[in-house]
Amino acid sequence: MALHSAPGNVFLAAGTASSALRGSTIAFPAVELPAAALAHASAASSSSANLVGLAAVGAAVVVASSLRRRGQTSGRAAVVACRAQVQSIAATAIANGNFKILVKALKKADLVETVSGKDPYTVFAPTDEAFKEVLKELGIKEKDLLDSKDLKDILLYHVLGGTTMSKSLKDNERLTTAQGSLLAIQIVAGTVKVGGKAVVEKADIACTNGVIHVIDRVLLPPPAPFVPKKEIGAMAPLGFFDPAGFTKANDEAGFFNYRAAEIKHGRVAMMAALGLVVQHYVQFPGFEAVPTGLAACTKAPGTYGFAALVLLSGLFEVAFWQEDESKEPGNFGDPLGLNMYNKDMREREINNGRMAMFSAIGIIAAETLTGKDGVAQLGLEGFQLPFP
Repeated sequence: MALHSAPGNVFLAAGTASSALRGSTIAFPAVELPAAALAHASAASSSSANLVGLAAVGAAVVVASSLRRRGQTSGRAAVVACRAQVQSIAATAIANGNFKILVKALKKADLVETVSGKDPYTVFAPTDEAFKEVLKELGIKEKDLLDSKDLKDILLYHVLGGTTMSKSLKDNERLTTAQGSLLAIQIVAGTVKVGGKAVVEKADIACTNGVIHVIDRVLLPPPAPFVPKKEIGAMAPLGFFDPAGFTKANDEAGFFNYRAAEIKHGRVAMMAALGLVVQHYVQFPGFEAVPTGLAACTKAPGTYGFAALVLLSGLFEVAFWQEDESKEPGNFGDPLGLNMYNKDMREREINNGRMAMFSAIGIIAAETLTGKDGVAQLGLEGFQLPFP
């Protein structure tokens, strides 16, 4: 919108004066705006929290012209009509009709009230066509986007705090969004780009609580930095458990490889720690002559049984227990339909696995030094189970 003014006169080259004229390019005749209206509009535009903007002045021009034809020159009436044309960011987007998907997303993310309040915001608003394009690129449907856990972050990545008019944007500037990430600004031959690709198609749509800039692409925020210490597994009593310092910041793939290995080792250790104790009392048919403790792995037929366990474990890992990138490490599905692989159960399993690893290592080390199995180390050789 271009506005040229001289004392007592306003010339509007192009504008969106009212909802009836929205989306049209209209040339208005030069009319004289009453001095009171000019003073009031100027005072309002000086406050970022109560910016009325050029669209409001354009509306006042139409009102003033109409009043002049009727012989009415009340500046106060012109200002009241001017104010009536300017709405909040949310109301402006709803009334426009080109932001239907954006409005749905704002409602879904509970952000309508935020962009309808008194606090000023700058919104880079993607059109419906922009949303349709990104849905096509991502290979998803509108419902998938609206149900996405990242929806709120995506929307907040389009929002800046305060009122930022297009004339104040600078080339190579980086602005902090409400989502927390930086948004790059590029200005080439008068064309403003945000986020590297989105072009500002229409700027400076004034609202009572800020301004809207229309863009032709949906901006997707950069992925949040990966912080291993915030992942499941950093919990009492050990906290973030990485005594050898294997994990690195932002190395998500490496971390999950280590996490999958930890879970597998923990599961093996739980079976081993249990087996090192239970075998003192329980022996399978045909293995009665096999000694307890570590010697069970070195004397036939215990040797055959140990080899069979190793081969069976390898077969399951190759054929069935394969990691899936779409699932958490160690989640090989839910064959029993128990739906138990939630956050609480995962934390319990990791803690139990860590305890089992320490237990198995301790039992093996103690037997190596003393020659006694896990039960004999505690002086419980004569203890009998209450069942045969």
